[in-house]
Amino acid sequence: MTSSRKSLVLAAFAASVSAAALLAVSRPAQGAGDDGPKPVAEIKDVMLAINAGDESLVSRLKADFAKDKLDDDGWEVARARASMIMEAGNVLFGLKPPMGDEAAWRKHVAEYRGCADQAREAANKKDAAAGKAALAGLGKRCNECHKDHRKSD
Repeated sequence: MTSSRKSLVLAAFAASVSAAALLAVSRPAQGAGDDGPKPVAEIKDVMLAINAGDESLVSRLKADFAKDKLDDDGWEVARARASMIMEAGNVLFGLKPPMGDEAAWRKHVAEYRGCADQAREAANKKDAAAGKAALAGLGKRCNECHKDHRKSD
């Protein structure tokens, strides 16, 4: 593994370790029965881990797509970040919204996950413009969902 690849992998790991840990414990392991791990994440946990701050997965992915040119390792990290955002959608899908219709919640979450899938596909194709568009759609999905399901503080 080249030095630059090691640096990219370590940077991606550092930026997403809390999100990865959150997602790993939020779903029962495949094949796990009643003795398997139970979901612990709340909606706010997922939102903060994936979206909050300059080091969040969404912010880092935006930065990836904003670069003039990514090397192969950079595209691989961008794809991994988009994949983890998709996984966040999987976690959200199983959670109950604090208010609003659950069917509408699942629709919003599916659309959010779809935008993350588009970002992942953009990284696979090494298409920064498509990645930027996918993330713009992701932001719109968040805002629409918040109108229906977010409690005012």
